[in-house]
Formats: sequence, C-alpha cells, structure tokens
Amino acid sequence: MSALSINPPYPAFAGADGLPLENGYIWIGVVNLNPVVNPIAVYWDAALTIPAVQPIRTLNGYPVYQGTPSRFYASSDYSIQVLDSKGSVVYTSFNGNAFPGSAGNLFVNATGTGTQTVFAVPFVPSLIYINGVYQNQNTYVIAGGNVTFSQAPPFTSIIEFLI
Repeated sequence: MSALSINPPYPAFAGADGLPLENGYIWIGVVNLNPVVNPIAVYWDAALTIPAVQPIRTLNGYPVYQGTPSRFYASSDYSIQVLDSKGSVVYTSFNGNAFPGSAGNLFVNATGTGTQTVFAVPFVPSLIYINGVYQNQNTYVIAGGNVTFSQAPPFTSIIEFLI
C-alpha cells in the first residue's frame, strides 16, 4: 500500500501573528528579484488562460478570485512577497520553488536603530545576518517570537532573519 499526501484544496496564508491573512497582498515575480517591482504573469487556472491581476488579495487567509478561494499558477520559477493589510511584509521568498514543501528562502528584514535590541519575527530564524555578516548564535536569544541581540545592531544596518 502506498501513502498519499493529503493537501488542502487551496493555499492558506497567515499573517505575522499566525492568524489567517485578512485583506493581504500576494506578489509573484521574477525568481531572485523583488516581486513587487518585477512581477510576472500569474493565472487562476492551470491552463494559464485566466490572468490574475497583482497583487492577489486574500480573504480569511485564502487567495480569492471573484470572491471564492482559489489556487493561482505561474509558468516558471518565481519569487513571492506576502504583505498584510497595512502593507507590512509578512515574508518574502526569492525562490518560491527552492525545495519541495517549502516556501523557499523565507526571510524578514529589519533595520537597526543603534539602540533597539529586540526584534519581532514571524518564524524561528535559523540564520541571521547584519549587513551581510553572519551572526554567531551566542550573540542573540530567540524566545516568544522575538530575537534579542546582546548588542543593538548599528544604526541603518540591514538585519536579515532567514529560515
């Protein structure tokens, strides 16, 4: 007897708080580029005949087409960025097909203030970089949806939290 994978009929998207993404935005773009400024054609059907206008909107966490939860399709590898209703980034993946069962290279960026040491993250990061420099695990603590650095990242530094 072979095992069958049980999958939901529609993709579900959650916000940073883990709740279904209400009135969110989904952008699909050129692989390895920002999908908001480099969108690609996306479709509501597997035959790629019904174009989807971007950003794709969500209702109760589901992408919707004409008010109904729907799947959407691309004809190539892609990048994806999901935003909440206020336009804040929930996550970005520059290669949505990076490996099976994964959202790809999932990450969230933050900007250092020079004084802030605690940063909220929507997932437990496995890698953290500040201005492209890997941060040793003894320089921060992860607890309760937060990353707390032992020293504040420098002013205007780019902090990348990767899964």
